[in-house]
Amino acid sequence: MMEIAILSGKGGTGKTSLSAALATINHQTVVADCDVDTANLYLILQPE
Repeated sequence: MMEIAILSGKGGTGKTSLSAALATINHQTVVADCDVDTANLYLILQPE
């Protein structure tokens, strides 16, 4: 199992976009958006 963490202290660096792009490569992926202020990865991935 591979674990990848994408983090940065600065906003607007593309963390969410990169995470979504990597998550779509493999359909058996678990993604956790741990941003406590603006967790918006679900807007891009549109989970069922």
